[in-house]
Amino acid sequence: MHPFREAWEKRELSILVNSLAPDVVLHSPVIEAPFEGRETVTRLYEVLFEEVRDLEFTDELADGDRHAFFWRARLGGRPLEGMDRLRHGPDGKVVDIMVMSRPMAATAAFASAAGPRLAREGGALNAAAMKALAGPLPALLAFGDRLATRLARPR
Repeated sequence: MHPFREAWEKRELSILVNSLAPDVVLHSPVIEAPFEGRETVTRLYEVLFEEVRDLEFTDELADGDRHAFFWRARLGGRPLEGMDRLRHGPDGKVVDIMVMSRPMAATAAFASAAGPRLAREGGALNAAAMKALAGPLPALLAFGDRLATRLARPR
């Protein structure tokens, strides 16, 4: 079993951390700038392991140095689906992770829950600013999703 999947299924962060290269880069569905380095990516996964519930892997694909995991879960009480694409370096360690998720309201729920916690390291003001920015997003996007669904349906 791939360490990424094993770590999630056993909820053992150390398994995942041991599979990461020191210079691993994670591309988030929430922000444009990547998370860089094993320590930074580990802090992000600490939050993910606490916030993500009922994770179920639906598909797993592998080709050479690439691995993709498709999954369903709950985050902040909302259903969430996604895909993590991992690329391995010559030593087998994960050097690049790209995460894609849907719907936007659930992705925003993660930003709302995790953003302030991650920003807290930069001080209370950073955490408060992140909470103010991300806090209303899940409700706004959930409302927009319901409205857009109604508007886009053929009559």
